[in-house]
Amino acid sequence: MVANDFSKDLLAAVDKLASADLILIDLIDERFDLVALPTGEMITHSNELAESGLLAEEGVAGYKVIPQGSFERRELWLQGMHRFLGLLKSLNKLDAVLVNKVYWASSFEFDTQSVFPVGRGEIDKANEDLEWMYGAMERVLDSSQFLNFDKALLTADEFHRWGVSPFHYCEMYYREALAQIVKKSEKNRAVLSPGVERAPIKPPPVCSGVELNVAAHIVDDEIYAHCSLSMNDQACEGGDFAFYLLVDGVRHAARWYEKSPNARFAIPDHPGKLEVAAFYKDEFDEKLCSKENITLASSS
Repeated sequence: MVANDFSKDLLAAVDKLASADLILIDLIDERFDLVALPTGEMITHSNELAESGLLAEEGVAGYKVIPQGSFERRELWLQGMHRFLGLLKSLNKLDAVLVNKVYWASSFEFDTQSVFPVGRGEIDKANEDLEWMYGAMERVLDSSQFLNFDKALLTADEFHRWGVSPFHYCEMYYREALAQIVKKSEKNRAVLSPGVERAPIKPPPVCSGVELNVAAHIVDDEIYAHCSLSMNDQACEGGDFAFYLLVDGVRHAARWYEKSPNARFAIPDHPGKLEVAAFYKDEFDEKLCSKENITLASSS
């Protein structure tokens, strides 16, 4: 990673960029400061750089740290953004770009006694910097080129395989991100190859053993529900979805069948046990149901 940062190989990978179907940009690693070396090189002050011991060597004595969020850091970032997007435009690949528009989480997915690993001040600063960068990219790219997520999905997984972090999200986020990437990349291929007939996506039949997963949270005085399909640990797409909001096991509200795997409900006025039931219907009208208790998204 440090070697790639030095070489800036990405800007020279013209053949790979020119043949790419999709170019996914994630700005989470832009949280680091920059280091200006006496030799004129500019590199990221990443954890990998710190572990390499490079900054302790005599040859780089007198290096300068450029803090994230500073005017100088932002000016350099803008230069880099325009250079990279300009290269993609020259390759006719600007339409292939997707930006993963995420923010640092400030809470765990579920209520817990564990202390959140990062303070609110640091989270707010990181998200302010991300918002600024997304704003700069939105002036160049179309709004359809951004993956957008509900606040309930941008929560941290306390038991994430890579450890606890404000940007190691809950499982439902990754499922939603994959679904959006697949959907948007299909649209891109249709635009870039207008004369090519593409087979429609066939929803998996219920008899195939497909599983329906559902999660529901109360966020900002509203109930947010999301479901997804999976089979053999692989995400699936297609089909129609419906949702029931249950109070003490009785249907209180419904969102009838449509393509969207997301639903929102107002919180009922009267108390009771809240659950969401999600339904999947395949092309043969066979149905699958999954039910989940509604949880209150934890606060930091």
